[in-house]
Amino acid sequence: MSNTHQVVIVGGGFSGLLCGYFLKQAGIEDFRILEMGASLGGVWQNGGVGGYPGAACDVQSYAYLPFLDRIGFIPSKKYVSQQEIAAYTDRLVEYCGLQEHIQFATKVSSVDYQGPGRWQISTVDMASGAAGTVYEAGHVVSANGPLSTPRMPEVRGMAHFQGETFHTAKWDYSVDLTGKRVGIIGTGASAAQVITSIADEVETLTVFQRSPTWALPRDDEPTPPEIVEAFQRGGYSESLRHVDWKNGTPRDSDLPWTFDSLHDKESNAKLCAVIAKRIKADVEDAELADLLTPDYPFFCKRVLFIDDYYTTFNKANVTLVNDPGGVVAVTETGVEMACGDYHDVDVLIYATGFDSNHIPFPVAGRDGVTLANQYGANADNNWQMTRPQSLWGIHVANLPNFYLMVGPQSLNPVTNVTLLCEEQAKYIASLIGRMQENDELEVEPTSDAVKAWTQRCNASAENKVWLRCNNWYMKSTKSDVEAGRERSQGMWMESYETYLQHLLGGAGGEAETLLRFNQD
Repeated sequence: MSNTHQVVIVGGGFSGLLCGYFLKQAGIEDFRILEMGASLGGVWQNGGVGGYPGAACDVQSYAYLPFLDRIGFIPSKKYVSQQEIAAYTDRLVEYCGLQEHIQFATKVSSVDYQGPGRWQISTVDMASGAAGTVYEAGHVVSANGPLSTPRMPEVRGMAHFQGETFHTAKWDYSVDLTGKRVGIIGTGASAAQVITSIADEVETLTVFQRSPTWALPRDDEPTPPEIVEAFQRGGYSESLRHVDWKNGTPRDSDLPWTFDSLHDKESNAKLCAVIAKRIKADVEDAELADLLTPDYPFFCKRVLFIDDYYTTFNKANVTLVNDPGGVVAVTETGVEMACGDYHDVDVLIYATGFDSNHIPFPVAGRDGVTLANQYGANADNNWQMTRPQSLWGIHVANLPNFYLMVGPQSLNPVTNVTLLCEEQAKYIASLIGRMQENDELEVEPTSDAVKAWTQRCNASAENKVWLRCNNWYMKSTKSDVEAGRERSQGMWMESYETYLQHLLGGAGGEAETLLRFNQD
């Protein structure tokens, strides 16, 4: 098997798989997908970071999963589990004809520019831990996604704990939780799903909360007959995924807010009042209900979509420990809180999210310029992409023929991420196909285009709800704060429709003026 390809795709999640599909649609067959796991699906793969108890998608499956109508896959319910998404992924790979293009257990360790139209991709064999195959490619697509590197908390004494401990993204199923005193640090999306799933299994469940989280019910249910019939008629899922970006009009939605209303203080406050009333109705203890009610605007942090989160705290064996200072130390038998309280546990679970801004492997481009250089990452900030500079979050200056998918400056906090995956994959495949037809060897953005997009991204957060609290969208660590480092401003804070107007519709300039093509 040749190690030289026209395109190498890093990652076998939805972005990488969709990129492979659209490459094939563009007539490009010479590509390789490098996946460090033993299965596909990214976050949702079997044994992957989303393999914890209760893991499920919090976007309706009918709109979240691509190509459902084409594949003939009808989700079993409105919000499907990680296991069902993994099974769907197998069907997706088969439909897309990608089986022969995938290399498993292969982790990319570095990507290096070798000259016009040539990149070198070094890898590690995950089975042996030794250096793996070195690939060469004309184009490299980084599709490893922002939710691939678990974030561990910065708490002293973590290595001293004598019980069983793990991160939700690396769930240890060898640990039997039955009858155990379990502590879980975090109240985000993965924490909530775990909390509601294991509460009846454990002796006690102690939830360590620094700040509460807004949650809305999913009203989950098995896929009703009328939706099954709609799938059978064809086109149902694709109609849900259609976005009228040319007119800046999103599809009709049953959500109780719009993109604009989220950022309107009065509208947001009214929605908060409605949800707060629901929390008081769900939680039997009034004082506990207050502790579970956020004091920041709705969607300032990621919102939970889960049916039984608040009611789980009514269970006699579930305790909420609320301390704004959080856990400050781990002992041999438990944790110490900022307020000075101690809590002994048998099992300690970290539900502390992901290093979404972390550069997963070094990328070196032309003239010694690196992706880290261009994205403000260095050893002092733990290689966090604090100041990205790109065009559309895809192209980076001095990294010709290198493309980022779902990277900084492309995703806003309320976008259905698979929609973005699909459109970016179409765009990249079309661009590479165009270059092949025109004998164009390289493409990269102009400096003016990068400057303009970066300025727009940085300005897009102005007056948005996401600036009104600390969140992972504008993430900083404790050490970042202590060192006086600036928070990341790497997200696209305008609407998804507006993003597509730029990527596909020529807003801000046509590709011919924003990109530089080299035929030498």
